Amino acid sequence: MSVQNQTLTLLIVTSETSEAERLIGTLREDGLAATSVTIPQADRLQDVITQRSCDMILCCGYDRDVDLDHVFAAYRKLDADVPFIVIGEADRHAGDLIKARRGGARDLIGRNDNEHLKLAVSREFTDLLKRREARALNERLRLCEQRDRELIDVTSAGVAFVQDGLHIDANQAYLDLFGYADLDELQATPFLDLFMPEQQKQIRDLLRGGDASSLGEPLELTVACRRADVSQFKARLLAAPSEVDHEPCLRLILNAIDAPAGTANTGATQPAATSETGLASLLTEIDAHIDSERIVERPFAIFYLRVKSSARLLRDLGLIHGLEKLKEFAEILTSSVAGRGFLARVNDDGFGLIVDGLSEFEAKAFAERLIATARLTGQAAARDGEEPDCEIGYYLVRDRAAAAEDILDAAYRLCIGHDFAAQGQTSGQSPSSLAAGAHQEGEEGEADIVRKIEYALQNDQFKLVYQPIISLMGDNQENYSALVRLFDEHETLYEAKDFIDPAIRAGLIEQIDKWAIRAAIQVIGEQRRAGHNISLFVNLSEDTFRNPNIILWICDCLREFDVRGNWLTFQFQEELVVGNLASIGKLVETLKKIKCRVAVNRFGSIERPELLLQGLKLDYVLLQSSFAQELADDPAKQQQLIALATLAREFNVKSIVTGVEDARALTVLWTAGVDYVQGNFLQRPSPTLEVQT
Repeated sequence: MSVQNQTLTLLIVTSETSEAERLIGTLREDGLAATSVTIPQADRLQDVITQRSCDMILCCGYDRDVDLDHVFAAYRKLDADVPFIVIGEADRHAGDLIKARRGGARDLIGRNDNEHLKLAVSREFTDLLKRREARALNERLRLCEQRDRELIDVTSAGVAFVQDGLHIDANQAYLDLFGYADLDELQATPFLDLFMPEQQKQIRDLLRGGDASSLGEPLELTVACRRADVSQFKARLLAAPSEVDHEPCLRLILNAIDAPAGTANTGATQPAATSETGLASLLTEIDAHIDSERIVERPFAIFYLRVKSSARLLRDLGLIHGLEKLKEFAEILTSSVAGRGFLARVNDDGFGLIVDGLSEFEAKAFAERLIATARLTGQAAARDGEEPDCEIGYYLVRDRAAAAEDILDAAYRLCIGHDFAAQGQTSGQSPSSLAAGAHQEGEEGEADIVRKIEYALQNDQFKLVYQPIISLMGDNQENYSALVRLFDEHETLYEAKDFIDPAIRAGLIEQIDKWAIRAAIQVIGEQRRAGHNISLFVNLSEDTFRNPNIILWICDCLREFDVRGNWLTFQFQEELVVGNLASIGKLVETLKKIKCRVAVNRFGSIERPELLLQGLKLDYVLLQSSFAQELADDPAKQQQLIALATLAREFNVKSIVTGVEDARALTVLWTAGVDYVQGNFLQRPSPTLEVQT
């Protein structure tokens, strides 16, 4: 954009208003549109430039009331890029020129040399605009690099940067792919050692620049790789020139090649295959059914089958004969599957099986057939009344899926949690999530509330209300739980309990969560700029946290409203965490990288809550509201609450008791060492962020 199309704001240092008007008029004659601010001295130079957004300073050095040395001193203290031009008497030009240069002036112009003035102002303003553009581009580059780093950290592909045959940097997925504990261990290993010998010449040529330097676009190779434990895998390698800290290097993106779907894994059919390899192959096959947003592209049934009493079998037959029996069982099981699915042996007595496209009825029938035919050698096929040799759990995977580890864990839990004394040793699908439960319990006639949800999403009819989380230990942080409310087209208010389950069944819950996240972050930004030490707690539903791209949405919102991650706490319900531990564990690690805090809601309902504290890096636990009900009159409940608060403290996690409804409970909670309380007795949810007294 030309200088003539820009608005130039001049700061003129002179005590004579008429002289300032003359200078402005001279510049406007040449098409330099300009506005001006005039000050007689340089006492408030910094304040005026900041408040009036001045682009350039003209100092009338010939004005007897202007202390030029004072102006130079004030200019040197400026924390801004503002060109400085001095206008002086022509007969004193030589003496003033040295002083002007030492004072930081860009030019010294004679008092009546109008042409020089026009040229100098045009030149300096053009240079100023170019510097601003360069700074803006540098900032955009910085943000792009930051976003690139965030994408690299959360992507499931292995990404690394290599220079002179050594790793400069790599993401966690890359470390996991090759089996290295940390970046230091990887950096100590030559890059060539990650590939099989027959592949190394091709990789060496790539490193030498024979391929990379002439790349018009990234180079793709299929390579045979070698892990830290010397096991092998094939992968697609995408290589392209890049830069790290302004130094040229090679950027590598590595994706393991999935085994073809529908083939039996060698871990179940060949004695040489290890259970560790079989487990990795099974997890890879699960991921092959799911896209990058965890949407199930090919619905499937997952089965977990294990040999009953395998420990007794090894004890009675001895290790060698016992393992031989288990090997023979694996061969019989492979024959029973008969190529219908992907079978993998995940440990000595356990097998995972994936079969595409089964209905619930077909999955149950298939499991019963496996139970009947998969027998230890020397045993007849199971007949009515006879006890089978194995037990099996299965369920169907469709819609949006959890992490592969969570999917396998769910089938495993269904297997070991079944009452095996019952006839027919199969355990079918049970709701392992709130989403599954909500889908099963869908009510007829809820189309109207779904229509209201859609209307609210389209017309921004959702609102946040806030309930304070009050410290019992003197914390000055202003913590609030952010709760979503819906207003329909008639301004009728609906609480979350009225629309959350229909939203889950209609597949709209993730959109509501995204609205709530962005709205909460916007409120935090506004309140922080107003001087309030506020922090908000926001719930994440199962559909939302299963989407790996949600972290990018959060990062974009934090950047948009200039909000720090540690001002925001994300909550997960305990019953969801148990069934999605791997999915949530990965998300928690990523949230921690952007400094967000993490909490588990409805804590204390599972038998061993310490397992969650061991498995996740939590900041808070919110105890289920039933603990606060009639607490003062229930000694057993008091002891249970004290135990949970003490357990949280042992893991350096803050405890919050919700649902507080009476004053007597506060005394018990304070004595128990609870950190925070929340409830209608203290304050009902409110549309304003003020603690009512």
